[in-house]
Amino acid sequence: MFDSDQETRIRKGIVNGDTESFRVLYEKYYSGLCILACRYTGKKEIAEEIVQETFLKIWEGRKKIEITGSFHAYLYTSVRNGCVNYLKHLMLERKFSEDKSKALQQTVNYLQISQEDGSSMLVAEELEKILDEALDSLPPKCREIFLLSRKENLRYSEIAKKLGLTRNTVQRQMSIALGKLRNKLLPHINS
Repeated sequence: MFDSDQETRIRKGIVNGDTESFRVLYEKYYSGLCILACRYTGKKEIAEEIVQETFLKIWEGRKKIEITGSFHAYLYTSVRNGCVNYLKHLMLERKFSEDKSKALQQTVNYLQISQEDGSSMLVAEELEKILDEALDSLPPKCREIFLLSRKENLRYSEIAKKLGLTRNTVQRQMSIALGKLRNKLLPHINS
């Protein structure tokens, strides 16, 4: 760290565009800031980039920048914030990449189905319509239990608790639902 006189001189020099003052500041803090940034990012190249960006912002904004504390505190806080922003961006990028990958896989699946001969899409739509009709034909409580199990992926014990029923009742209703759905769908699947 600089003593207060050195810091004042360097600060005035930088504000006035003195490259020598800036070089002194850069050389004094660059290595330590890179070590700090590397601890956050885990990558030397990224750490160096964040530190260089911090110094660039200081130089470009030298006329407007207001550093109320020491250069030391300002620089370390700026680099830490730069690292946090980098990590947030990385997380968003990964999330976007995962979402994009899922969407791409869905598109590939759709294209594979639609390239067969087009009839498979019609068959899938027809089966979905038959399934909806079969579900609508179930008694209301039986249908509700089936949908909680298959659509919301709830276990029998969770369904029982949610609906105030016993686990055995839920299990019986699921057997009824599966039997009725099997009877309604089987003729269409084997044809």
